[in-house]
Amino acid sequence: MSNKRTIIYFICLIIATFTIKAQNGNHFTHTVSKGQTLYSIARMYEVTVDEIIALNPECAQKLAIGYKLKIAQKKKSADATAPSIDKRYHTIQSGETLYRLGQMYGITPQAICAANPGLSINNFRTGEVILIPAAAQAPAQPAAVPEQPKEEEKSAATTDIRTTHKVEKGETLYSLARRYGVTEEELLATNPQIKKGKLKRKSVIAIPFSQAELAQKAKQEQKKIEKEQSNAEIFRKIEEEEEKNSAFTGDALKVAVVLPFMLDTYSPTEQSRMVEYYEGFLMAVERLKQYGYSFEIDTYDSGKASSSLAPLLDSGKLDGCNIIFGALHAKHNKELAQFAQKKEIPLVIPFTSKEDEIFRNPMVYVVNTMQSYFFSEVIDHFSRKFPGANVIFIENDNNGNNKKEFVSTLKKSLVKNKHPHTSLSMDLFSGQEPDYASIKAAMKSDRKNIFIPTSGSETTLSSLLSSMLLMKNDTINQLPEFNLFGYPEWQIYANNMQSKMYEVGTYFYTSFFSHASFAETVRFQQNYLQWYSHMYQNIYPRYSMLGYDTGYYFLLAASKFGKNMGDNINKVSFTPMQTGFKFERVNNWGGFVNKKIYFVHYTPEYKVEKIDFDK
Repeated sequence: MSNKRTIIYFICLIIATFTIKAQNGNHFTHTVSKGQTLYSIARMYEVTVDEIIALNPECAQKLAIGYKLKIAQKKKSADATAPSIDKRYHTIQSGETLYRLGQMYGITPQAICAANPGLSINNFRTGEVILIPAAAQAPAQPAAVPEQPKEEEKSAATTDIRTTHKVEKGETLYSLARRYGVTEEELLATNPQIKKGKLKRKSVIAIPFSQAELAQKAKQEQKKIEKEQSNAEIFRKIEEEEEKNSAFTGDALKVAVVLPFMLDTYSPTEQSRMVEYYEGFLMAVERLKQYGYSFEIDTYDSGKASSSLAPLLDSGKLDGCNIIFGALHAKHNKELAQFAQKKEIPLVIPFTSKEDEIFRNPMVYVVNTMQSYFFSEVIDHFSRKFPGANVIFIENDNNGNNKKEFVSTLKKSLVKNKHPHTSLSMDLFSGQEPDYASIKAAMKSDRKNIFIPTSGSETTLSSLLSSMLLMKNDTINQLPEFNLFGYPEWQIYANNMQSKMYEVGTYFYTSFFSHASFAETVRFQQNYLQWYSHMYQNIYPRYSMLGYDTGYYFLLAASKFGKNMGDNINKVSFTPMQTGFKFERVNNWGGFVNKKIYFVHYTPEYKVEKIDFDK
């Protein structure tokens, strides 16, 4: 074996070792993050909840942030007619780099980044899960090894030679091999001029590298290659290329709006809401045009929930779009999402929060916060707003609008953080006068007390406000300081109970909020009335404001950042009328979920505070 071939052998051996390691694993590790549930994790990796529990029996009872789950790799079907699995997942191990992963799976680092648009130099870390596309989907990464010399060049290749030696009297191949730590065969291979293994005195022969030296040289060569292919360098080149190709260069941003206007059906509730959304959307377009932005907007009726968008999507009308807004119904959203992914067009879904497509489609933006992420954000903000407060749950299972899931999630967090809490029956608050003795016994005088009902119904709120107003004004029992904390729908009931909500100092969480006392709300109402000669419906969320907020935010983002919108989505400077925006990818290969949460506080000074925890 020649010396260069030996170097090549050792490098290939390193690569082969990586490849075997990659191919042998039948599962990978997922670290649970905030807001994730067994269901969302299952949808993320296209497995079932039962399959996750089978590998992780303990997670059926408890699933905590930071918990490490084993997830089975999807297997190819034995059915020849079934589609083959064209991807797998990989948990980054200590010391791994993009370059090594490319070698491991026979693809380029660029192909890995393309399959994981959320991957960056900042989150390429141990424990992070990434999607590995099939080698057939991307050109294989060639092994970076020294080029083999031609046969006639081998004897002259100085890189194979460690040194030279002038033969002295009495020296033999055996003695020289022992002296330099090589074999006689290797000496002969390096010195083909030696005839029949006999050395001539005073002749000069080449001494090859020893096996240990060759191995060390191969290792150094690999390190040199990896240094040249470092994560920082690869990500830098990719970012430069994306920046070059991302800018929007057209005369006008091409926009498609796909909503169920139901032009051939009478559905007044759905129609009115979609029309109001579109009216607010057009107001945002007009505002942006005043700042010099230009748009070409095409609007389509998605029709009934049972209909298909295939005729529209197959027509080619949406092919050249820069961004799509829609739709409302699950079937339409799925069809639009698959189309958007294929065409690499951002899709904004303004309404529903139940979209599985977000877990595997990098082009999807879900505006309405998904419930599990929603609750985790609320609980995180609750701990920041009321550190050490005494939480008192008011149990009311007999009323509607049960908040069992939220209350259960919050209680688990309180237990974990050793946060004081207890429970009282709603019956203690439902009589002519609250049961002061029982209520006072549950409260703590040395800290703030937060009452949280387990029902968000209007009846529950009305009863609680009446009792708590008596408690606030009672000078005999002198209860400790307290506040009432509740739910987004309370803003709907505020018109009838606003005065009591102020006096009690009521808080509630929400992802959308506007109030008649806000200057921007007043201006929007005036402009809307001037534009359309009628006022929008008094419902929550206000669809006209939702249309304005989503239209302004995403049209500005698409205009400024083009194809690179995803990496810069939270850099948009905009004060929304109602809906806040704080987007995060659900994983490295999926779409964006909106995690923006506000706390609203009706203060005893008759002011409304919209608490933004991100400012």
